[in-house]
Amino acid sequence: MNTDSSIAPQPQPAERLPLGLAWLALGAFAIGTESFMVAGLLPALAADLQVSATRAGQLVLLFALSYAIGSPPMAALCARFGRRPLLIASLAAFSGLTLAASMAQGFAQLALARVALGLVAGVFLPTASALAAAMVSPALRGRALAIVTGGGTVAVALGVPLGAWIAGWGGWRTAYLLIAAVAALATWGLAIGLPRGLAPASAAARSTPSFSVTREPGVLPALLTTTLWATGGFSFYTYIALFLAGTLGFGAEGVSAVFCAIGVAAAIGTAAGGWATDRFGADRVAQGFALMLVLILGGLSFSAQMLPRGLALPLVVGLSALWGFAGWGFGPAQAMRLIRLAPDRAPMTLSLNASAVYLGIAAGSALGGAVIELVGVSAVGWVGAACQLTGLGLMLRTAHKSRAALSSSTSPLTA
Repeated sequence: MNTDSSIAPQPQPAERLPLGLAWLALGAFAIGTESFMVAGLLPALAADLQVSATRAGQLVLLFALSYAIGSPPMAALCARFGRRPLLIASLAAFSGLTLAASMAQGFAQLALARVALGLVAGVFLPTASALAAAMVSPALRGRALAIVTGGGTVAVALGVPLGAWIAGWGGWRTAYLLIAAVAALATWGLAIGLPRGLAPASAAARSTPSFSVTREPGVLPALLTTTLWATGGFSFYTYIALFLAGTLGFGAEGVSAVFCAIGVAAAIGTAAGGWATDRFGADRVAQGFALMLVLILGGLSFSAQMLPRGLALPLVVGLSALWGFAGWGFGPAQAMRLIRLAPDRAPMTLSLNASAVYLGIAAGSALGGAVIELVGVSAVGWVGAACQLTGLGLMLRTAHKSRAALSSSTSPLTA
């Protein structure tokens, strides 16, 4: 009796995440460090460039506006280029511009560099996220997105305080030189780590008007949800130091410890959000994190206003860390929702999503400031929770309309 075991089906190896994702994440880390680090360098920048701290603060706004306004049209202009050369060129340009910024001799030169850095970042980050999703099977897309966005999260958790420490040791120019070196290393890694046979952007992405993707069903509500998420989160996060000091008497060391806890929780949340998106679906995960954010932000103000200090202190610290977990966990799921709504236009939808984030950051900062002036700093959690609740309601309404449309299209015709 002949039993040829060689013809028996062999188990297929599990798909592994490509190494190129790590280089994309390192590029995101360099960009995230530069974009967030400036806020901590303002006193040193103001002194070195001989401008007021208020004017130096405009460097933060210039980058945010450049990214928010420039990312969608830059994505449209660059849609004709291959993704691999576009990523390498944009990150190389970021490295060169960061090097130029380190040699700025006046405020105007540094301001121009930051505007250019915002434009280049608006090309790299959405393209990197779109390519990460395209490099893996649908079952791993959430985790692939989490790896790339995790680079920016790690920048907030580790890169920003490390950059501030380096600036205190060797000056802000030294910090910029090191960021330029990290970006150059990531550029080299992309050149050797990204395969040359990557598919270019789809014909639809290259031939259709740039903002026509907003006419796709569900895209505009999803972008508004992103804006509400960022507005709610940053109405609290922008003033977290003031919140902790004004409600619980935290000093500088206590605030730094909370920032560290938020950063670590944010990194864990990004990874968990990517895994959960692959396991349970983008809509369910995004809705779950949005509900968590409603409860967390509301709980922060409730604890500060209603509870004795001995009980409020551990609750506020714990809820702040949970805000980092849920706030960053929402990101991969939301990116996956937008990719699914317009798969052929992923770079453009992700560019618009990034713009929505930065607009929400600006709106949240303004809204939180207004609440502090009118009511007091302890109320910023309530307004953040209201924004998150509105975003959750919008997601649930969109999901209900989608189910109703699907049910209508699949129901049999009746006489």
